[in-house]
Amino acid sequence: MKRFLKYIQRTALALGLMIVVGSCNMFDLNINTDPNNPSKADFALLLTSSQLSTLGFFNNFNNDAHGFMGVMSSSDSYNLSNNSYNGGWNDFYSNGAKDLEEIIKAAEANTSAQYYLGIAQVMKAYHFGLFVDLFGDAPYTEAFAGNYEAANINPKFDAGKDIYEDLIKLCDAAVANFAKTGQATVSGDLYYGGNIASWTRLANTVKLRLLINTRLVRNNAAAINAILTSGNYIQTAAQDFQFRYNRLANPEGRHPWFQGGYVSNPSSFTYFLHQYMYEMLLDDDPRFPFYFKRQTTSILNPNDQGQANTIPCSQASGCTYAYFVLNQDIIKALYTDKGKPFTNNDRLFLAGIFGRDRGDISGVPQDVNFRTSPGAYPAAGAYDALTYNAAGTLTAATTGNTAASRAGDGITPLITSWMTKYYQIEAILSGISTGNARQLFEAAMREQMAKVVSVGSAADAAAIAPTTAAIDKYVNLYLKRYDDAPNDAQKLNIALKQAWFSNFGNGHEMYTAFRRTGYPNDIQKPIARFRQFPLRLPQPQQETDLNKSAPKSPVAFDTPEAAVFWDVLKFKFQ
Repeated sequence: MKRFLKYIQRTALALGLMIVVGSCNMFDLNINTDPNNPSKADFALLLTSSQLSTLGFFNNFNNDAHGFMGVMSSSDSYNLSNNSYNGGWNDFYSNGAKDLEEIIKAAEANTSAQYYLGIAQVMKAYHFGLFVDLFGDAPYTEAFAGNYEAANINPKFDAGKDIYEDLIKLCDAAVANFAKTGQATVSGDLYYGGNIASWTRLANTVKLRLLINTRLVRNNAAAINAILTSGNYIQTAAQDFQFRYNRLANPEGRHPWFQGGYVSNPSSFTYFLHQYMYEMLLDDDPRFPFYFKRQTTSILNPNDQGQANTIPCSQASGCTYAYFVLNQDIIKALYTDKGKPFTNNDRLFLAGIFGRDRGDISGVPQDVNFRTSPGAYPAAGAYDALTYNAAGTLTAATTGNTAASRAGDGITPLITSWMTKYYQIEAILSGISTGNARQLFEAAMREQMAKVVSVGSAADAAAIAPTTAAIDKYVNLYLKRYDDAPNDAQKLNIALKQAWFSNFGNGHEMYTAFRRTGYPNDIQKPIARFRQFPLRLPQPQQETDLNKSAPKSPVAFDTPEAAVFWDVLKFKFQ
């Protein structure tokens, strides 16, 4: 009887709800669309989303690119597999690149949104150019039709060469769209604040980058010279294509290196490699205290079992530099040979130069609180405590700057005035353009140093700007090396060695320039490695498994056959 009564009650309740719903005409409201996932987004919102997402794509690969080029230990032994980049590949196609495609698709049908169209075209040209530089052939023409009416979830792989051809055309199309009148004002632009003159300049600069990359496989002389002659490309620091982070901790908006080096406890930042830091010290590079921040002044005892396991390279044989502070060859090169006394302050300073040799595949020692950290540039961390004497030589302070402000609002330099000068230097020294390469070389060095000081000083009020003597000494050192180089090829080698130091924060530029030219040609070989130098990144296994149109047996990424189409050098270690 109780069960029967409960049944009657539930039936009555259901009938009552049906009557209420019917009287409210709820079925006429048609709310099948999720308001939190609109089918069409505002151009400004999509633009902001695409810029943040494509920056994420850039950063997903940036540390590894530094590792390939002997600056950081990220993937510096080339221990990569077909599962290494599943996440980065998927993130690019499902977020940043997809947002750009949606802007392009919608703006093409809106005659007053041509500025948005042009911006999306420039960004697509830049970021897809990077993507081809990393992976070679990739889905492009059919890449974004998965949710269209005529859906395609198995997009074909387009040849990298064909993608590049379209990207160059996109740059020209963007310039044409920026020249149109009667367009809506652009909002949501995190780079140039909707300034169309700046975007026009960037469109020409992205095209210049694509043309420089392909100069050995495509007749680009006329197109390169047309851009350079026009003058409408990035030439000054105020025009730089860079992303500026903020100081917010929640939501997190600070530089990725800052997050790893200062926010994580203990630090989750990787190692800087020894050669990079050593050569900057050897040349009294005034950027050193802006690039790097020491964590310690403690001198560890390799004979103490408890301390030995924290010393660099303690678990590997064949380390070239190992522990700087106890390496007499290092001390001789940095001090004795330069006529400088090796003081106790210098000893304490060297104790904090705590990195790793390139390709050290041994276990990681217990050194997380000793490793040299990112500094005030580009991560907006802390400035290190160094001073300059009257001759422009770096002088060590007793301890690191432990009381520095920690801002995190640094930059990612995507394309800058000094980068375009290195493009132009390469064009001149390779014989496809004219101009004063030496003059451009000096300007590139000085512009980059000014940016380092500007960003670093804004991040840390304790930063000490290099003296004029310090900067002049360094610049003149490299100009002499340039002048002493016996031919244009070796002059380019010197210039791109300096670009290796200047492009700190943008590993993509280093990695691409090296595969294109083989310069700089004196980067330390890995002391151990799993395979040859990666000529491109491995095709992700998820793409192989899920995309029926993907190559099912992609060639090994470190073999000559795998090289990106513009790579005629196909570098390998001898």
